[in-house]
Amino acid sequence: MYRKAFAVGVGLFVAVAAAWALEGQLVSVAVRSAQLREASGHLAPIVAQLAYTDEVEVLEVRGDFLRVVSPAGEGWLHRSAVSEDRIVLADDGEDAARRADDREVALAGRGFNEEVEQRYRSEQGLSFDGVDRMEARARDSEALMRFIEDGGLRVPGDES
Repeated sequence: MYRKAFAVGVGLFVAVAAAWALEGQLVSVAVRSAQLREASGHLAPIVAQLAYTDEVEVLEVRGDFLRVVSPAGEGWLHRSAVSEDRIVLADDGEDAARRADDREVALAGRGFNEEVEQRYRSEQGLSFDGVDRMEARARDSEALMRFIEDGGLRVPGDES
């Protein structure tokens, strides 16, 4: 009984310490495009778009959301959109001439590069065309919010 309570206490301490450790730290956007939101929820209004490698300062941690300040403004990002490691694109002369396009950044976000995707396509017979179409599709967040409100829907865990 005491061991279980002790283990739970240690787990809570580690979780709280990890959250506090992020506050005041600079983190890098680790996805092609991150949505900076007005509140800590997936459906909160978007206040700005952040790009891969943008650095933001963490002001507060609330669950899986981080309140951050960036050159684009202040708002909330999901923790999965950032890396605690600083991301820097090298400019060694060669890389500057062959910048990554949006498709290559998207592939890297999936853990792929063009070579890996081609190997999957040929060996496994997989097609990523549907994923590519989904990524290219624009979503109107205001229309989505109207749909949710009109339908009286609530998303568990979202505080917006």
